[in-house]
Amino acid sequence: MDYAEFYYSQVVGHYPFDTDVFKNKTQKVIDYLIDAGISENDILRFIEESPPKDFLTPDDLPDWLWEGSLLKKDTFYYHNTLHIKPKAPVFNPHSNKEIVEDFYLEMKIKFTMEDLINYFYDTLMISRELMDYKRDEGAFNHLLNRYDKLQFVESIDFVLALIDQCKPTSYFSTVHNVFDIRQAEAETFEMFKRMTAEAEYAKANVIVWR
Repeated sequence: MDYAEFYYSQVVGHYPFDTDVFKNKTQKVIDYLIDAGISENDILRFIEESPPKDFLTPDDLPDWLWEGSLLKKDTFYYHNTLHIKPKAPVFNPHSNKEIVEDFYLEMKIKFTMEDLINYFYDTLMISRELMDYKRDEGAFNHLLNRYDKLQFVESIDFVLALIDQCKPTSYFSTVHNVFDIRQAEAETFEMFKRMTAEAEYAKANVIVWR
């Protein structure tokens, strides 16, 4: 479905320009929603509820898109699991050139508690016999609340980094439940203090829209 065309025909009434520049800007917002895994019904709802204007921007995205997510609107995250980036360059054998997309660094919209628990299970190779979603949801809620007081990094970033720091280097793992990842707390804290200060200095902690 051509969502941009739907916006101009159903909300604006018509496309009033001789150039595709404004339609392409609107399409980029739609493409972001598609890449972020937003359902067709929610994309259509967003379009229908949007104001009639020359083109849509990320500022027009409604707060309800983030409902049920551990992520927040207009917030930069450091963990690459929470990023949306351009696809890798593709070689075109006909032109004998690489096709490279323009750089962008956008944040995911939906990252749920289930996603976090599954990331924990998959990354740390938790045995199926030790999996307990209800127990682990409570443990992660406790950790997210604990690290929410940190001023320099979002709690979900910190928890994901804790999981990464505990990744086993062999088949042996010292992590058997969620609270075990706190063994990497001091190391992760110092890592983020350095990383966030450097990113702030280099202005590398900003969302770059496509």
